[in-house]
Amino acid sequence: MLAAPLMRYGKYCGVSYTGCPGEAPCDAIDACCMLHDACVEATDNDYLNMWCNQSLLDCVAAARPTAVATTFQGNQCNVTDVANEITALVEAAVYAKSILHHKP
Repeated sequence: MLAAPLMRYGKYCGVSYTGCPGEAPCDAIDACCMLHDACVEATDNDYLNMWCNQSLLDCVAAARPTAVATTFQGNQCNVTDVANEITALVEAAVYAKSILHHKP
């Protein structure tokens, strides 16, 4: 049996991990996850919400160069790997949503 969260990074990033409300994110990637959490919450916890997920993908892509250079103190994760993992997971969710809502 898998235990949640399956991935965790910073204060807000992770599958089945909603973070530390009220606390500042650790770095730019973590800030993207914080915004995604707020978006999902605002859409009645629709984790497959296309707008929220595309916004996260765009944010992570924009933050990637900065985050690699300025990660938070104590971080032992490879930030590029974290960004790649977030991107792969969210792209899979976007694809799943497109299949689930496909009308023949």
